[in-house]
Amino acid sequence: MVRPPCKLQAMRFTTSSRRCSSLPSLCVLCVLCVLGVLSVSVGVACSTSAAEDPDSDGLRAGERKIVGAARAYPADTTMRSRTEELRSSMSKRRKAAWAAIARTVAPVTGTAIAKSTSGAVTRKEIALPLFRTWYGADDYGRLFNKLYGDAGSANRVARKPFSSAEIDAAFAWNATYGGSWVEEDYLKRIKKLQDTRTVQGLGGNGRVSYSPGYVRHFLNNYGAVNRCFTLLPNITDATPAPSATNFSQCYNEEFPSDAAVIKASWRRTGASSALPKVDTSAEALRAHLAATGGKASGWPSTEDVATMVKNPNAATIYSVTMTDGSDWRMPALHLITKELRDWLWVTIWWSPDADKDFGADRPQEIRALGGPWSNYKMCVVTAFDEMDPDPRGGFAGSLGDSLAATYGGVGAPSWCSNPFIEKGEHNAQTNCIGCHQHAGSTTPLEEVIGNNAKHPKSGRTKERASFPTDYSWSYDHAPEAFSEVIRSAVQNYDAVDAR
Repeated sequence: MVRPPCKLQAMRFTTSSRRCSSLPSLCVLCVLCVLGVLSVSVGVACSTSAAEDPDSDGLRAGERKIVGAARAYPADTTMRSRTEELRSSMSKRRKAAWAAIARTVAPVTGTAIAKSTSGAVTRKEIALPLFRTWYGADDYGRLFNKLYGDAGSANRVARKPFSSAEIDAAFAWNATYGGSWVEEDYLKRIKKLQDTRTVQGLGGNGRVSYSPGYVRHFLNNYGAVNRCFTLLPNITDATPAPSATNFSQCYNEEFPSDAAVIKASWRRTGASSALPKVDTSAEALRAHLAATGGKASGWPSTEDVATMVKNPNAATIYSVTMTDGSDWRMPALHLITKELRDWLWVTIWWSPDADKDFGADRPQEIRALGGPWSNYKMCVVTAFDEMDPDPRGGFAGSLGDSLAATYGGVGAPSWCSNPFIEKGEHNAQTNCIGCHQHAGSTTPLEEVIGNNAKHPKSGRTKERASFPTDYSWSYDHAPEAFSEVIRSAVQNYDAVDAR
């Protein structure tokens, strides 16, 4: 599928008073985005660990102005019609998952141009993976507060939904806002884009990012999101869905097909830094899944791994250089998309033997992207239960062996876990979807994956009749807690609008 190129956008730089027109020279930023052409065929598990990236820093307002508006996730709109086919065929499921990853890391290219007050011009060609343009929590806060503040008292009191045109205008405003940055700030930032890693640093090392379709859904449904605070305490596992087409009580409708979320794991690079070579062979997986608790039921920690790979280079692992000069690697990435009603749950992790087991079927569409993307393994689930009658999923060799090691039979829980993100006991035994079904509830994640009497198979089984927040922990969990952004603004303006 060929995506049309984005239009050239000219953006005016702003001074601290946000009035560039008062300066003698014109300050312009141009961002041209062209999605890479991909051959497209027809998340997120549980983690009980604290954020492993305390120094994470997402796309800042000034960098957003350089990158421009977030680019939409190009969803495969045929996928939902193949739900049962994917559920019953591991090979087709993995093909769809690789294609989704290819769409997500496809390059967006452009030119950043800055002209200073003295007339100096700096121009830099940039290319970022698609997901590196997506929105973070700061973007969402700016967008909602801009829209709600501009709505006017009468519309706020009535909780009038924003129009599509209003949301489009807010997206455009956010892409040109720039915060407190002045012209010289942009010039300095663009001058730091010296090589591939410094260009990739434009996106920072934020852990969670959201496609425009995901963010638009929260903006469209702010009234329902706000009302849901009073509903959630009374919703149990047995509470039925509001309707046959909407299993979420917190939105007027479920997320659209172009809603997508990524969660990245970052590790700082240093002179002595190294990454573990995680064993995902059939033998290792059988041992993890057979364990009843303790270390054996979780992935090995860095300290437990005997074989370490010292400083894999940027050609073999996705790497970024921040403005402070610090280097970071991305050993793992979760991707969830609403292309399926119960979402598509995909995760990739770096490996020095990436062509074995969960990387053995890597397609040409991934290899064609070049750079580090051929050095990640992948697993995927699309449902709570596994319905493929073949334990090996149709694969020979090490991939078939490892799939067979995780196979419990037709109707048994599915499996997918990332060794770099899922940490602690039982986390090697999870399947992404089982944990996220409890989003919006007060059920602790430690209980979901650790209390097998209440949540069988480390929480992998379906327990709920409805999904209040459509599987989204970001509804009310830190660090995003989108609903809290909405509630805070609504409460503050209610006090003003009542006067």
